[in-house]
Amino acid sequence: MLLQVNPWLNSGETVVCFGDSLTENPAGYTGPLEIALRARGVTLVRAGRSGDKTPWALTRLETDVLARKPDAVCLFFGANDVRVGRALWADEPTVPPAAYESNLIWILHLCKLAGIAKFSIIPPLYRFEGPEYEAFGEIMLPYRQAARNAADAMQARFIPADIAFAEEWARHPGHTGLLLTSDGVHLNEPGCRILVRSILSSWGLGD
Repeated sequence: MLLQVNPWLNSGETVVCFGDSLTENPAGYTGPLEIALRARGVTLVRAGRSGDKTPWALTRLETDVLARKPDAVCLFFGANDVRVGRALWADEPTVPPAAYESNLIWILHLCKLAGIAKFSIIPPLYRFEGPEYEAFGEIMLPYRQAARNAADAMQARFIPADIAFAEEWARHPGHTGLLLTSDGVHLNEPGCRILVRSILSSWGLGD
């Protein structure tokens, strides 16, 4: 059983948020998260890349994460891993849940070899919305479980934001449009607020 030491981050430490466009965009969740962490003396480094998925992430791990020598790394991948090989992304190879899980484990294993001691994982966020949901449907569940498996395997701090998103959707029965995203994938302000609250709570940094 993983011992939960709170707070997970301390003043003077640096965390790299490593992910796709949801992490790259300063107007997304990393903006308010950076402000909240700065107030606690923690530096956030944004290392997101639009369209990224875990196989690609492994190719830039050295330059975008390890070279920065952070104290901690938080992974947030999955929105693209679940879509490749399907619908409009059918020309790309798929990233099955088992491959996604293995890639997360390898990313954190390489971080550990580089001397980084703290790891955290955010799973894919419950479901797509609007047209993205129509295209892909309910495909995230095995990837959310794969993220949990990777966190268990590497003793990473897991952020159950998917549960928080599911609870918010349950408050809006019959809703079929955009609730927590602006386009079906990228978080709007309420979505960012839920995610940041989940992160800070999981890191023992909530109010």
